[in-house]
Amino acid sequence: MKRKLNLGAAALALCIAAMVAGPASANDVATKAAPAAGTIKLTFLGTGAPRPSERRSGPATLVEAGPFKILVDAGSGTREQMFRAGGWELITGLSTILLTHLHYDHMIDVPDITATGWMYGRRVPMTVYGPRGTVEMADHFHAAFKWDLDMRELVGIPMAGSGFDAHDIGPGVIFDKDGLKITAFEVEHMPIDVASGQRLKFADGSDFYGQTLGYRIDYMGHSVLFSGDTRSTAASQIIANGKNVDVLVHEVQVPSKGGSKEARLANMSLSVHSTPAQAGAIFEKTSPRMAVYNHIIPPDTDVAELTSETRPSYKGPLTVAEDFMTITIGDRIVIGEQPRSGTHIFEKATVVQDK
Repeated sequence: MKRKLNLGAAALALCIAAMVAGPASANDVATKAAPAAGTIKLTFLGTGAPRPSERRSGPATLVEAGPFKILVDAGSGTREQMFRAGGWELITGLSTILLTHLHYDHMIDVPDITATGWMYGRRVPMTVYGPRGTVEMADHFHAAFKWDLDMRELVGIPMAGSGFDAHDIGPGVIFDKDGLKITAFEVEHMPIDVASGQRLKFADGSDFYGQTLGYRIDYMGHSVLFSGDTRSTAASQIIANGKNVDVLVHEVQVPSKGGSKEARLANMSLSVHSTPAQAGAIFEKTSPRMAVYNHIIPPDTDVAELTSETRPSYKGPLTVAEDFMTITIGDRIVIGEQPRSGTHIFEKATVVQDK
């Protein structure tokens, strides 16, 4: 998908209303410049969900803070979105991925991004943080590419950087260095029985072994929180971790209308996702400087519908993310669009790192 951001009148009005005082970001991957000192820049590479969409790629958000570049989730199409947004500099320069959970629509491009970045110049392993099962997943990815790696080694491509540095993490601070702090917390995305609210079990009575996470990223006095996939209840850890956060990025699902088999199937996931009204209650309790909808189900949901169904409980700044939208968090919160940048012809790039 290669398209220009089209906010539309309703979304544009929301964006303008959401701007709060200070300069726009000076970041441009093409010049290898870092975001303005002390700011956090978000680039929404994909704002969709499992359902294919011409409008929204799979969920993925690039976070840039000082020297740090971190990808939060890596849904379908992320590699191409990264290349459009930042060319070879971004593809080979990224070495850290945070996974909220292991549903395929959040991690399917991890091996593609890792292999492409390595083959064309990255010489450090891809660091991947995620919930229980992340290390096992990375090991399986690496094993699946054995034939490919062995052949490329024979023709002379260095193996340095071809693998993963994977970590299973739990709630708590997982990184705290050079002004950047990343805090993980559990969110409510496990399968439940809707009537009782109890977690579902396998036929033999055993519990599902999964775990799902949200992340808060703090840098130089600014902050952003990613909900991950979650339903929203009074027990949500987002409330404690998101209090007065600058930007709160939250998933959302609007129920499909009608009684068709397709609508019923689509609505089965409502037990593990948040409606606009439910997300609005979280926004109201956390009071972010800006609330942002992402991971939008269905992907063609109208901005006006999302807004109207949120407003009964939340009256603050609200933005609906689009692919290639940027949000720069500083003294002001500024919304923009990521231009096509970086070097897109490999032979003209200078991205091959030392061994």
